[in-house]
Amino acid sequence: MTNPSVFVLLPEFLQTALKRLSIVTPTPVQEGAIKDALSGRDELVTAPTGTGKTLAFLLPLAARLQERSNENALILSPTRELAQQTFERWQELCADVALPAALIIGGDNIHKQFADLRRHPRMIIATPGRVIDHLQRKSIDLRQTHTLVLDETDRMLDMGFIDDMRRIVSVLPAPRHTLLFSATLPNEVKQLAKEFLSNPVRVQIGSVVKPAELVLQEIVRVDIREKLPQLLHELNTRAGSILVFVRTRHGAERLAKQLKLYGQKCNALHGDLRQNRRRQVLEFFKNGTVRVLVATDVAARGIDVPHIAHVINYDLPQSPEDYIHRIGRTGRINTVGNSISFIAGDEDKWKDICRAMQFASPVRTVQKTIEPLPAPKFIAQEEGTAHAKSRRKKIIQTPSKATARAKELLASGEVYLPQGEELKQARQQAPSKKPQTFQKATRAAQVLEEKSATSFRALKVGASKKTLRNQQTAKPKKHPQKPSRFSKRKRH
Repeated sequence: MTNPSVFVLLPEFLQTALKRLSIVTPTPVQEGAIKDALSGRDELVTAPTGTGKTLAFLLPLAARLQERSNENALILSPTRELAQQTFERWQELCADVALPAALIIGGDNIHKQFADLRRHPRMIIATPGRVIDHLQRKSIDLRQTHTLVLDETDRMLDMGFIDDMRRIVSVLPAPRHTLLFSATLPNEVKQLAKEFLSNPVRVQIGSVVKPAELVLQEIVRVDIREKLPQLLHELNTRAGSILVFVRTRHGAERLAKQLKLYGQKCNALHGDLRQNRRRQVLEFFKNGTVRVLVATDVAARGIDVPHIAHVINYDLPQSPEDYIHRIGRTGRINTVGNSISFIAGDEDKWKDICRAMQFASPVRTVQKTIEPLPAPKFIAQEEGTAHAKSRRKKIIQTPSKATARAKELLASGEVYLPQGEELKQARQQAPSKKPQTFQKATRAAQVLEEKSATSFRALKVGASKKTLRNQQTAKPKKHPQKPSRFSKRKRH
């Protein structure tokens, strides 16, 4: 007789939601974390990326909030994308109950967040920086927030959120139920667990220094100039969605533009993009509109796309932990994935990764296959350039009224402008005197057309056409002359 699933401990609305999402069997991290979380114990959970950690804390949180109507919860995520995906999964789980949530992340419309917070959500899913912003504005109320989840804690520490996390924890009420989830367990995370957790339950799934076992890892040694041809070869010979990691934001934009030249459907994802654009890029990658995504490490923890077949490290990561999170984007939840890393003059960095990792299977070295770069299929241009050119074609270039009038005067001989050698001689004879221009010729013609110079009136600079017409048609008003204060004096 098999042991019953931990899902039977959940309330009925969550079991119904799991069936609707076709989730029948819990993953090991869910099996190990849900029971103690339901009982209110603090937990320190480490598990590789892609093992179902999000449901491991969302399910007990939803059950706890439904049971305790006077308590709220806060989930802190390192990136906007991860917070967005957690928010969407919460909405799927709680579609049948009144457990409203608010998404509080940087780059989003803050006025919409003000409105969401005024509705007193039971769940707040946020990035640390934006929570600090709302605390300073006094627009967020955490007095009833008795449950805290720190998701991807190691990544938040890497991004420098430690002070923000401590400030947020300091305003939460006591007693507090805290769950700390992390893919790796460096000393900084251990210290934070001692500071934030009270007698926690330790849940460890897999090794904290071992990549996902279902990821087939390969390396290829190339020169720097051979990286782009080798990448095109990999993209053309591999099937499925591909995530390409680079080191810098500028490098992501540049590589994405180069790949588009050779017919690859790709986009760039990095921290400089506006939030709406980041969502659009991820959505295109998820629904298959774009096959290749070139990203910085902001995407290593920020996206959860089950159908990623390959991860390519175009630039090696800065640390072994980043290597784990990068290749952990593929081979998620019992699916086989593939990763390949380009080693171009950075052997020392790869040796550091090998020393820190405990590879379950040897990393395979493949021979480079350098093919000549094909002719570009498209003309490189910035986004929106073609649209701007089409608009410019529709504009009919018509000369101004001053230019047209000046040309008429020149044609009639009323105004003479020296040209060529004559102009040079005129400038030599009178260097201080400037030759006439079209505008000067037009103004001279306007003066000649007036019947008398007395008809001109002084106008303020910037007067409208209507004011000018009124000045031309209106008769001058006669104002009685006011006596000067010196004209009449009292006689003594």
